[in-house]
Amino acid sequence: MEDLPVHELGLLRGTVEGCDIRYFGSLLALDTHAQPLLRAGLIAPIPAGVPRDDDCQFYEATEAGRAFYSAHLSDLGGNAMGRANSWGDHPQLVAAARALVDVFASSSPRGLE
Repeated sequence: MEDLPVHELGLLRGTVEGCDIRYFGSLLALDTHAQPLLRAGLIAPIPAGVPRDDDCQFYEATEAGRAFYSAHLSDLGGNAMGRANSWGDHPQLVAAARALVDVFASSSPRGLE
């Protein structure tokens, strides 16, 4: 997919769907991909010791993150399975990624780093 934040999109999608790492093959850069989502208020760290009723391990979606998911990602279905970096150029994914770039740009003077 062109130069768009698919990993960030995958992390956001995973947090809303109940498994923050579902669309990652490696956790090595998870924190790096989380930073713009955290700055934008779309995800939050899971507080230590808080019982969960889902499979999220590190991050959870905020109300703003769930709203973004509903507006841009809820109808993906089988169009984006597996690792986020293998999703391809599906038009809905490209549109969602561009919308996420706009959110990042409005939440940080430096935008997506």
